[in-house]
Amino acid sequence: MTLPRSKYVHDGQEGVYHCFNRCVRRAFLCGFDPSTHRDFSHRKQWLVDRLKFLSSVFSIDVCAYSVMDNHYHTILRTRPDLLSSLPDRDIALRWLTLFPRKRILNQPPLPPSEKDISALSAQPHRVALLRLRLSNLSWFMGQLNVFISRLANKEDKVKGRFWESRFKSQSLLDDAAIASCMAYVDLNPVRAGLASSPDDSNFSSIQERFRAWHAQSFTPPHNLHNLNSQPPSTISLTPPNQTPLSSVPPIPAPTPIDSFLPSPIPPSWLCPIHSDSHRRGILQLSETEYLTLLHHSARLLRSNVPSPVHPDILPIILRLRANPDAWIDTVSHFGSNFHLAAGLLPSMRRFALLLRRHWLKGLLTARIAFAP
Repeated sequence: MTLPRSKYVHDGQEGVYHCFNRCVRRAFLCGFDPSTHRDFSHRKQWLVDRLKFLSSVFSIDVCAYSVMDNHYHTILRTRPDLLSSLPDRDIALRWLTLFPRKRILNQPPLPPSEKDISALSAQPHRVALLRLRLSNLSWFMGQLNVFISRLANKEDKVKGRFWESRFKSQSLLDDAAIASCMAYVDLNPVRAGLASSPDDSNFSSIQERFRAWHAQSFTPPHNLHNLNSQPPSTISLTPPNQTPLSSVPPIPAPTPIDSFLPSPIPPSWLCPIHSDSHRRGILQLSETEYLTLLHHSARLLRSNVPSPVHPDILPIILRLRANPDAWIDTVSHFGSNFHLAAGLLPSMRRFALLLRRHWLKGLLTARIAFAP
């Protein structure tokens, strides 16, 4: 029995959701199609670019994503609280950026004019409605899916449905569910055999995070004497006597002028793992802890042999209130083990009561996967 999304996704309330969709056609969404011998890999960048654009317009954080050959996953956090203090003019500007009034054939849309912004901001009832839409999960996913389907249909010179149905969503009720689902999404390419390690997973959020971490961890020559004062976890993710994370190309040595000033690191468009002075993070973990967790989890996935988790990530898993013995199974089958929601057993029971249900798929899995 299906359930309307409005029953558990409410306007004006913050929430974290795992959203995914699958292509309906025989042709692959983004990969190489063996039946037609056509390569659609360039469409993966369409999805990433569209996610990046929508995250700059909507008050919705993109916490994780992975683009596969015939489907994609993303984890989104709605932030209606950020829009409550914005003036009406900013709301009008965001909406007109998303739906421009003026277009030129075969050219990018023109930026909104001051006349259009003033006319829209002078309608308080309309602005109040747009304020809700700019933090609405369905509006975000609609603008993502419609955009991709129109581009793909135009490229294939066909009409009709591109996605098999409306997007699916799962409510992530607590940190244990959020961390497990993020690991499930980020490790999707490794689990499918498309990548050997998380930092080799193209078109995924974990690859972006690894690259940003390497850029931030690079220390110019004039700061090398500070390495002795840093904790080991901030210097390297690789434990002793183990292989490195990946064959990341070495960063070229700076010129004498650059050695005085380190290169600025552009802020990432993804939601940070840990809160900083600019944005609220998604987990009570540091960036290094999360990357360490993903690195060792990927090794266990690739081994295909039941083995205990690495001692370096055991405290992290326990802090997340997850069961170490069931961790790999949880991050391998998260999407199929849970349906409408995921979380600790008390969180799942409260969610079921809100829906006026006595039973919910995933209750037994929650009892096994997460600590009481």
